[in-house]
Amino acid sequence: MGNSGRGWLIIGAIMIIIGLIFAGLTSYFLENKIDQLVAACEKDGGVPVVEKGGFIVTTSFEYECKK
Repeated sequence: MGNSGRGWLIIGAIMIIIGLIFAGLTSYFLENKIDQLVAACEKDGGVPVVEKGGFIVTTSFEYECKK
């Protein structure tokens, strides 16, 4: 019974690490998608406007292609 608290701490730490990994991967894939949109806009002769806000977990993008 004495080690049950330690077990929950380990489970909690693992969940935090997995959450951070998923947040990082999501941010990475969003940045790749924005890069693709920017390339497509430039190819069509437009001027891409991208605003990035937040930090890792709360990253958000606003994208606009002005022609």
